[in-house]
Amino acid sequence: MVSGNERMRTKILISFGLGLIVLDRLSKWFVLKNPDLYSGRFIELKLFKNSDLYFIPLNPIFLNLIIGAVLLLLVFLFFKTLKQGSFLLTLGFSLIILAGLSNFFDRLYFGYVIDWIRIFILPISIFNVADVMIIGGIICLIFHLIKSK
Repeated sequence: MVSGNERMRTKILISFGLGLIVLDRLSKWFVLKNPDLYSGRFIELKLFKNSDLYFIPLNPIFLNLIIGAVLLLLVFLFFKTLKQGSFLLTLGFSLIILAGLSNFFDRLYFGYVIDWIRIFILPISIFNVADVMIIGGIICLIFHLIKSK
C-alpha cells in the first residue's frame, strides 16, 4: 500500500515534470517566433525542424504509430510501477512520458519536432528541453536498476 508521504512525493515529482514541460513548450513557442536566436563558436540557438527519428528518415505515419505505441507502453509501465513507490522509477517514467508527449505533439501538429539547441562538440548535438528530460529520465531508470540490485 502507498503511504501519504509517497503520494505527496509522487505529486511533487509529476508537478516538477509538468513544470519542465511548460518550459519546453514555452521555449519551442519562443523559437518559432524567433527562429535565429544566437550563433556562437560552440553553441547555436535556432529553429531546427526535425522530421526524422534521431535524423533517421522514416515514413511519418509509421513513425507516429511506433512513437504512439511506445508512449502507451510507457504509460502502462508507469502506472504499474507506481505501487512500488520508488522515487527514481516514478521520476524517470514521468520525465520520459511527459517529454515524449511534448515531442509527439510537435510531430502531430507541425509535422516535425521543434529542436533549437545545437552544441557543436557533442555527437548528437541538436535537441530541445524535452530531449534533455528523456535523457534525465533514462538516467533515473538506470540508477534505479543499479540501486535495486
